[in-house]
Amino acid sequence: MPKGNHEYNMQNENIALQAKVFLYHLNNSNDENGIRRYESWTLQQVSEQSKLDIERNYSPTVSTKVDPKVMEEFSTSVMQNLKAQPKINVSSLFTDVLPGAEYIIAFSSDRIRR
Repeated sequence: MPKGNHEYNMQNENIALQAKVFLYHLNNSNDENGIRRYESWTLQQVSEQSKLDIERNYSPTVSTKVDPKVMEEFSTSVMQNLKAQPKINVSSLFTDVLPGAEYIIAFSSDRIRR
């Protein structure tokens, strides 16, 4: 899979499974892009426009579209799974619930596009 921005679409599949799939892609991006232990990922719930802005400013990114009705449950599942993965350094294991958010996106604030 090429380096850069990856988006994965969540339909009506199992939330826990989809959280694991999202983390699988985050793990791959972490490895493919040589993210170092001192570099951290930031996870945010965002609108489509905010996702595009983040993708324009940072690389790599990993995102998935989430039904707003299950966003909180999906985010919680991702965070719980991240606790078990010390390989991925996340700046915070909590995400603010953003009303109207359609995506969850992970990006490294240390990797600004130039």
